[in-house]
Amino acid sequence: MNVLNALGLPLSDDLMPPTEFNEKGYFESWTISKIHDDILGAFGLTWSMPTTVRPLPPQWWLSPAVAPSRQQLVELVTREFEKAGNVWGFKDPRTARLLPLWKGIIDELGLDARYVLVSRHPRDCARSLQTRERMNPMQGELLWLEHTADAITHTGGKLDAIVEYDRWFDDGLAQAEYLINALGLTHPGPEPLSGMVQTIVSSDLRHSRTTEAIYELSFTAEFHDAVHKRDSARLDLMANLFAATRQFSQKVIGLCTQELIGRLNETTRIANERGRDIAVLQERLTVQQSAVAKDVP
Repeated sequence: MNVLNALGLPLSDDLMPPTEFNEKGYFESWTISKIHDDILGAFGLTWSMPTTVRPLPPQWWLSPAVAPSRQQLVELVTREFEKAGNVWGFKDPRTARLLPLWKGIIDELGLDARYVLVSRHPRDCARSLQTRERMNPMQGELLWLEHTADAITHTGGKLDAIVEYDRWFDDGLAQAEYLINALGLTHPGPEPLSGMVQTIVSSDLRHSRTTEAIYELSFTAEFHDAVHKRDSARLDLMANLFAATRQFSQKVIGLCTQELIGRLNETTRIANERGRDIAVLQERLTVQQSAVAKDVP
């Protein structure tokens, strides 16, 4: 997002500040991130919860619980375009999940959207989450799968560009050229573009790099290969396969959860009954102890 901003794409003013985990900043709007968290929170979710385990409800974006947050986003986007002019952009990982809501907002405001998938090696993503959030690597990799699949599915396979994090370090100038062509941006010229990439992309931003083909989840390997090769046909196929797998997993997890809840309810019922029995016995014991005490001379 830093490169797009340098190429003339206006961003929001309330960008998240740099941290020890990202020294140059995240280039993400605090406000949009907060609203996204509110939307997920309306359904008892957080950004770190895999939706394979706990999915959003059907047509969640039409829920009355989402309406206030949706209106906030409509007003925010309207203000940003009034300030920036004809072009404005934002980045937030949660957007991949929440694209059905955003597509409705885009249609309502009559906007022409461009979608860029920003990807990182799933193992590096999982390591980063493990370091920052102490997250299990398998959960981190599953989140990579879910967000990537959601971005492809919700855009109807019509991503305008796929940007890989490692490409900035391997051949940043070529990736910048690719972005300019894919999004129809104004080219600043070979020398200014080269200088801009050299200024923004520094090796100290690469905290880890995975080279081995080892994954926590077997499905990830082929999916990541399709992302790396920007193979649209394979990405559509993989996203559809993952969606079917996720639906099956959700049903299985749902059935198991229902069974566990049923057992828990039965255990609770038995515990309550035994609790009442114990209360009755304690009351009888108290009465008997009182009677004995009265009989003692």
